Amino acid sequence: MLKNISLFVIAVFVFSGGILTGCSDKTPTISKNIAIYGTDEQATKVQTDLYVNFDSKLNQTQQLEQLSSLISRYKFCNLPIEVKSIDNGIAMVNLDEHSWVKQTTTPPSIPGCSGKSWRYGYFQGSTGGLATSAILARNFVQPDYKGDWIKGVRFSYAGKPIQDGDWDHISLDGVITRDNLPE
Repeated sequence: MLKNISLFVIAVFVFSGGILTGCSDKTPTISKNIAIYGTDEQATKVQTDLYVNFDSKLNQTQQLEQLSSLISRYKFCNLPIEVKSIDNGIAMVNLDEHSWVKQTTTPPSIPGCSGKSWRYGYFQGSTGGLATSAILARNFVQPDYKGDWIKGVRFSYAGKPIQDGDWDHISLDGVITRDNLPE
């Protein structure tokens, strides 16, 4: 019991000191608490997986770039997600493939994350497509965030805007706002 309490105290000390964030001298006092959304194990319910803080000194584009990097890394096997611009509060986000996937018309047979693809993986299947749509839309729109944030997001794939009917199982066409999030 005493050992568990000691470990808890050490963990609290480490987190409060900012050691894990690389801030050994002090933690920023003003930051944005941004949710990273995912799905449950059956990919049927959207949930908040964790919260991250971005320094408030970063402009909105920089914050979205950091967010897209985190989403790419933790939710989509490092597939390219690039914030192209923000125009009138609408972020333009391009989803792209790894270069070795762009060069083929068949699904990659590489095991693990190196073989993942938007086209052959995340955009396919009813449940997978729905989960992909919900995760991307919610992470960029941040429906529960109360501070200053973008109004919406428009997605493109390989440089071309995603249009209604382009894909059978995803709902990433048009401008997605807090009012029309994919379920």
